[in-house]
Amino acid sequence: MSLNKPAHWGFWASLLWCLPIALLFALLQIAALFLAASPDDPDSTDLLMNADSNGTLLTYATLATGIGCSLLILGIIRLKKGSRVRDYLAWQGVPPAIALRWFLLLTALMILSDALMAGLGQPVIPEFMSRSHETAEPRWLFWLALVLAAPLFEELMFRGFLMRGLQESFLGTTGALLLTSLLWSALHLQYDHFGLATVFAFGLALGLARIRTGSLPLSIALHAYINGVASLQTALFG
Repeated sequence: MSLNKPAHWGFWASLLWCLPIALLFALLQIAALFLAASPDDPDSTDLLMNADSNGTLLTYATLATGIGCSLLILGIIRLKKGSRVRDYLAWQGVPPAIALRWFLLLTALMILSDALMAGLGQPVIPEFMSRSHETAEPRWLFWLALVLAAPLFEELMFRGFLMRGLQESFLGTTGALLLTSLLWSALHLQYDHFGLATVFAFGLALGLARIRTGSLPLSIALHAYINGVASLQTALFG
């Protein structure tokens, strides 16, 4: 009797594959920085010194990493013998009623988060987000990057590729949910500790949506919704 090998990378392989993805992410970020900084531009020095809050740089870096890293993830999945991208990433839709329920739950979580931050005397809109929005040119491309490119890559990476490799390991579903949420939070070190706690909570919500519905497109849409609301809040009140 022959045993079928799983058509997905295992625990250690999934984590090790994060290294080239992280390397490409860093290289694309650096490339965007130096491409944006022209030696003939008197504002280049200011751009380099304030790269973490420059909206234009954030826009192009997010677009570059979103496209480049997403393609790399798809390529890594294809390298696994017997894998099918659609199955690996749980690429399937959900009934509208179920999707609506998750959007309502996420809306309630966002309201609760804002109320808690305000109650603790913390800014609802992070300072770096306000600065990035103010300095982004063109503004529509900034929105495109945050609402589409960032959710696509981050969900492919954390709730897609990593979730698939970790969920069926010794970690189990709960362990995979916690670890992917923690690693996703580590990608957002531009936030303070209050912000990181909020990011972690949203990571748990997105992970639960992916696990309960078996649909990565839903978690992508929910992530885009979070970023879209945050961008709108920044535009109106930042």
